Amino acid sequence: MTAPLAQAIAALDLPDDHVLIRSPEREVSAGDVRLIAQMGVVLAGMGVALCIAEPFEMLRALLSLDGRVAALLLLAPDLPAEAAQTVMREAGVERVVTERTDLPGAVTLDALLAEGGEGAPLATQWLLTTSGTTGVPKLVRHERDTIFRAVKTPRAAAGADRWAMLYDPSRFAGTQVMAQALLGGACLLTPRSGMTTGETVDWLVEQGCTHVSATPSLWRRLLMAPGSMRLPLRQITLGGEIADDAILGALRARFPKARVTHIYASTEAGTGFAVRDGKAGFPADWLAENAEIDGARLSVRDGLLWLRPAGEASSTAAHIVRDDGGFIRTGDRIAIEDGRARFAGREDATLNVGGIKVQVEAVEEIVHAHPAVAQCRITAKPSAMMGSLLTLSVVPRAEVVTDPATLRQEIALWCKSRLPPPARPATIRIVQELPLSIAGKTERTGA
Repeated sequence: MTAPLAQAIAALDLPDDHVLIRSPEREVSAGDVRLIAQMGVVLAGMGVALCIAEPFEMLRALLSLDGRVAALLLLAPDLPAEAAQTVMREAGVERVVTERTDLPGAVTLDALLAEGGEGAPLATQWLLTTSGTTGVPKLVRHERDTIFRAVKTPRAAAGADRWAMLYDPSRFAGTQVMAQALLGGACLLTPRSGMTTGETVDWLVEQGCTHVSATPSLWRRLLMAPGSMRLPLRQITLGGEIADDAILGALRARFPKARVTHIYASTEAGTGFAVRDGKAGFPADWLAENAEIDGARLSVRDGLLWLRPAGEASSTAAHIVRDDGGFIRTGDRIAIEDGRARFAGREDATLNVGGIKVQVEAVEEIVHAHPAVAQCRITAKPSAMMGSLLTLSVVPRAEVVTDPATLRQEIALWCKSRLPPPARPATIRIVQELPLSIAGKTERTGA
């Protein structure tokens, strides 16, 4: 795709009254997008940051500014002001469309567009940030083609599809949902910021949502909402975290008529490949030297996955490690078992417990397999003797009636029989809910 987003959507020749984006209060129709595409406004040489809490307004800004500015910097709406300003300086961006009052250079979208002049569409560069939980996020530069290269050609009936925007649109995963929905002529459903999980699910049911893409952590939370049973889903997509057998099985059981796909992608590499066989990990033969999956090539070196994305467009960032063959070092650990390559966690999620390395996600995968566990999280506290002590927080399934003390004992025995001593949690807590980051991932900070 080389045309700006609004122009590419306008070229789909949808009826003017076809709704493309819907929130609980507002809509954007195909006719509205045509008006945006016809504007000749260009802000040549200008880079603009977007830091917008409401998904609907963020999408409207992306439609309005792609192709009109030199660069778009997408910032998470909860990014601390100091970190946001640091990233803006690194990106060479001085203006920011936001409702926040703590960011210098703030301007409304309409006021910004009023500054532009006539000109041909620009090759807007999309600047995204990593979803790290601490410190200043890293900046990754994408060409427009890199953002949209995974979009599939619209099907004849795609206009009837209704996608949920459950990712933050400022994240790479959010841009992928936006692109696939809008460039496929589907309706993109954007819940209001601040809606609870139950409210969101009930609204999506009311809207007839057919396609949902979310992290495994968010999927576990969605499954706990009673209204999720009424979602008429045809496509389920997981990404951003390890999709283990427990969550894949739970989704198949709840939505037997839906296709279940888990996608490997990252801010640095873009979209890598999709696994469609319903199993955790991916076939080990995908690692063969000449194997190509969705146009990508894979390699494992010293236990870490390297990926060469499809296409010629690529991302750039100071922290990306890329070899001469175009393979990117992903930082994801891989274990080969019984002809299957399984994700074993991030290399930076390894803890030292008594001198033994423990992979956080591997422990959580074992706990998630317990029939009474809906969600879990491992955190660590520093220990002078052991290096780290593990704390396991567990959200029970709604149907579980076991009292907390008994459930803790059951889970402790489960871990004892399946985990080596260093990987067994020192403390087990039963909680009502686990925090998720704005990226939809399990929040790793806190005890």
